[in-house]
Amino acid sequence: MKTKMALRFVSVALVTLALSLVAGAHTKVEKTTPADGATLAAAPASVELVFNEKPDVKLTRITVTGPSGKVKLGPAHSMSEKSVMAAITGPLPDGKYAVAWQTSGDDGHVVKGAFSFSVKQTTTK
Repeated sequence: MKTKMALRFVSVALVTLALSLVAGAHTKVEKTTPADGATLAAAPASVELVFNEKPDVKLTRITVTGPSGKVKLGPAHSMSEKSVMAAITGPLPDGKYAVAWQTSGDDGHVVKGAFSFSVKQTTTK
């Protein structure tokens, strides 16, 4: 009886460990520019995402939406082995902006995320 319980415990522990390793293997964002929640005094020229592993640029999508709707962006491209950038080609008036992204890493799983930033341009008198 004790042996059966011990085997069950070990089995559950091994399954839990395996699942946590698989779940932890997905591509994750380590840093964004602009930073999540930042308020900028001037509109940024681009949006950059730095991942914990090399993203598949072909599957990477970045969108920026603000007070006037979707912002025009250039295509996403690699800046380094683990980062992707998209140039902002449209205007960014004052307001809050939502950035949505998706990519895939070595494991082939598509991952998605989002962050936001605000633009509040300073005016001089």
